[in-house]
Amino acid sequence: MKLPLLDEQIKSKETTEEFSGYCNKPRINNGQWQNMKNMTNDYYPLLSTRHKRSLQFANVPNTVSITDENENSEDYTAYGCEGVQFVDGSLYVLKKLKNSSNEDEGCVFIKNSEDFISDDFSKASYFDNSDNKRSLVRMGSDICVFPDGIVFESANTEEEAPLTKIDAEKTLDDFLVSTVYKNSSNEYIDICDYSDGFRVDENGVSQYLSDSALWVSRQTYIKISALSSENAFAMFNENDSLIVKTTGAPGMHGDVTGTIFFKKDDVYDNPNSIKIIEKGWEEVNGDVRDYIITNGYVYFEPGNKAYLNASEFEIRQNMFGKYQSEYGILITLKRKTPDIKLACEAQNRIWACSKDGHEIYASALANPYNFYDFSGLATDSYAVSVGTQGEFTACINYLGHPLFFKENAVHIISGSYPSNAGEMDAMSYSVTTVTDFKGVEKGSENSLAIIDNILYYKSSSGIVAYDGTNTAIISDALGKERYKNAVAGAYNNKYFVSMQDSKGESHLFVYDTRLSTWCREDNTSVFQFMNIKNELLYVNSDDEKIYSVSDEDVLNFDDFEKEGLFDWECESGNIGYSYPNNKYISRLQLRLQLQAGARAAVYVQYDSDGNWLRKGEINAKGIKTHLVPIVPVRCDHMKFKLRGRGDMKLISIARILEEGGDGGC
Repeated sequence: MKLPLLDEQIKSKETTEEFSGYCNKPRINNGQWQNMKNMTNDYYPLLSTRHKRSLQFANVPNTVSITDENENSEDYTAYGCEGVQFVDGSLYVLKKLKNSSNEDEGCVFIKNSEDFISDDFSKASYFDNSDNKRSLVRMGSDICVFPDGIVFESANTEEEAPLTKIDAEKTLDDFLVSTVYKNSSNEYIDICDYSDGFRVDENGVSQYLSDSALWVSRQTYIKISALSSENAFAMFNENDSLIVKTTGAPGMHGDVTGTIFFKKDDVYDNPNSIKIIEKGWEEVNGDVRDYIITNGYVYFEPGNKAYLNASEFEIRQNMFGKYQSEYGILITLKRKTPDIKLACEAQNRIWACSKDGHEIYASALANPYNFYDFSGLATDSYAVSVGTQGEFTACINYLGHPLFFKENAVHIISGSYPSNAGEMDAMSYSVTTVTDFKGVEKGSENSLAIIDNILYYKSSSGIVAYDGTNTAIISDALGKERYKNAVAGAYNNKYFVSMQDSKGESHLFVYDTRLSTWCREDNTSVFQFMNIKNELLYVNSDDEKIYSVSDEDVLNFDDFEKEGLFDWECESGNIGYSYPNNKYISRLQLRLQLQAGARAAVYVQYDSDGNWLRKGEINAKGIKTHLVPIVPVRCDHMKFKLRGRGDMKLISIARILEEGGDGGC
């Protein structure tokens, strides 16, 4: 009798021991994961749960008490984090304010969870209460806030007003303008106080020194004194460049005895610029006068007249007679800030760009208050217009050069200082514009981070790596989802980026620059990342608390709390598409390590039917390695998912394959 012959079933084994992160595509490689939660490649080639995070700062008060200049105290509601800066060991959180009538009142800095520091900061006149994003830029111990144009001097928190608005204006109706020079004792001497001992000629002003019987040339200055205004120039600083404007009776030009401000072209009442060299006060006949000193020079003209020139305007005097505003003239001094959208610090200046997308500005050297100082020096401010279309979307100090991005262009600033007196040289500032460029996407101005001298950011095409010359898209593994509103930070050679998907849901991804792999952590919505003491902290948009991506105590506040056990998950792609000849998976073996107290469950889905079947669970009582055998049903394809809580490391996945035989006689 003949018995039927059965072909021997052919078995084979495939083992994956190298896991390469997240890849949200329809078909992925062995070792990749189509979805994941709270996983990392830090222990590559193993797949592991991410490191524990920690709460660093939670005690931002909801009520802030502010005392005004009359010692009146009022409580305000603090809400909505606007930005955070860490300066000299202190954490400054900028929050919005509402008064007792629930009306917006402006913003307030809160230091280390303490009630605020300044009496004047809550005034609505200081802050634009719109929903525009604010840009906080640190320059030394100062925190600059744009577009509001505020400088918070954190080093002066014991003073009455550590907060200064860049836009400042003072109008004087009772003032004295005089011509002074500095003598050998470094004192300012009013020329009108002498009937001899000085002379004015075509060479300027000279002082006679009796000891040496020589005439010595002296630099002349303009002195503007406020006669009846206490602390008249308190809002200004030395080295400020001010716009000067005079108003008065029509037709009052140089023929009136006294001092008149006017343009060289005789156009009356136009703005002009002066620079404060020195400010101070003096006592005259028992009265205290505030004054400022600005540059000027005298030159002689026939007819017993002389002219004092300062920058682009002149002060005309008949033989230097003192002028005390008896002709109804007002003088207005103003310091202003451009209409700034975004800003960064580079080369000891504040670099900024305009809202209309046309201008780039730099403040004077080491001076965040002055964007209009054009004295012809290397320390001057700087401004340039660009011709590209569209809004500016981001700016950053990259390798010592300010970069200004649009969605399809980048403007690169080269050089070390403005042109000297209008003359360009090899070190003068210049702008290189690159168009048809993968720039920063609008809304992702906080996505820029530098790792190993490579700049990473979110463009409209995806996450970009830029080396100063070329750009490369590195986010193909994130799939076809169009993410937006990215916020990023750098830590341990990794690029952390929180983005929103098309439904508005947030996702926190991590790109390992050494392995070129992605992992997805969770749905954390980040308002701002910041690097403090070599750690990466972030402000959570949902609860406005500050966390660290590690469990280190960075700020040494009482709020510090390490994260406990957290949930995790990793989902494979479909297995079986690549197996020909009716091969199927007869067994699946997972080798993983669980820490004490952790647990893991295994789920399987067959033929993309949408149903996840639970195949078993492990509860660890110690650090052990577990082998999880799974006997799947026969199918065309399948995928599995690991879900658990607590620390886990996936060591390997083994797939036992079988091929069915054809019966025969």
